Amino acid sequence: MSRPDPLDELELSLRRGAAELYVVRHADAVPESDESFTIYDDYEAHPLSARGRAQAEAAGERFAELELAAVYASHIRRARETAEAIAAVARLEVHEERDLREIEIGATDGTMALRDRLAWLAMVAMRDGSWTGIPGTEPSAHVRARMLRVLDAIAERHAGTRVAVVSHAGAINAALGAIVASDHDFLFPLANAGVSVLRIHAGRRLLMSANETGHLATIPSRSRR
Repeated sequence: MSRPDPLDELELSLRRGAAELYVVRHADAVPESDESFTIYDDYEAHPLSARGRAQAEAAGERFAELELAAVYASHIRRARETAEAIAAVARLEVHEERDLREIEIGATDGTMALRDRLAWLAMVAMRDGSWTGIPGTEPSAHVRARMLRVLDAIAERHAGTRVAVVSHAGAINAALGAIVASDHDFLFPLANAGVSVLRIHAGRRLLMSANETGHLATIPSRSRR
């Protein structure tokens, strides 16, 4: 006699109506050359870097055999371009959801170069577990609420199927923090084009895996400074 499947018991199996969401951090969009860097406010307009395009293509191949039902992304360029690479392999259109956008960080020194700005934000997140110490930053409760709302809506729309969802490191971390009941909005550094897997059904959410990077193994890592 076979043992019962706990995912069935929790109504988190696909056959019981759960959706499996593959939540992807966008691929790399930081220029390799220091001369190409601009002030942080222009980052939203940056296309994927050459390395990022390779990561996005690898992510597309990661999903090639999964028969995705849909591909979603935030409206921000680096997320949209990552999603387009996944959608091309799956032969799907990309659906934009603004609630998948990155956390809105408060203003700081407007002369800080992009590389320095990103490194400083990473330091704050790892030190404090959040960005709430930066005045003007989007409140944690607001980020968590909008991310869970949009993930739940996507899951309800695609019950019993698999979906790719491309978002941003801060927003994904905040959502995972809420799902695992952590006070921290920053649990760990997510890799560009890394994949975290969720099962969602009827208000129940389960983290199946976090920050999968096996599909990126052949892409050289950016050198640390």
